Amino acid sequence: MVSKLIGALVAMVIGLALLPVVGNFAADLTGTGGQFEDTTTGALIDLLPVIYVIILVAAGVGYIAVSRRN
Repeated sequence: MVSKLIGALVAMVIGLALLPVVGNFAADLTGTGGQFEDTTTGALIDLLPVIYVIILVAAGVGYIAVSRRN
């Protein structure tokens, strides 16, 4: 069980280390001169970092919950 927790923690740390990449990607698309500047799609793209973190946490919790059953 402890190894599963450590594995999930390592995956979350690596995922959070990639958060600036996701943020820069979204900023490049929606920033000044970006392809989606001043569009409704750009507003949704600005939410990508938040969605990324939510998915990362949900995947970690789901992994722990499923691994406890086995």
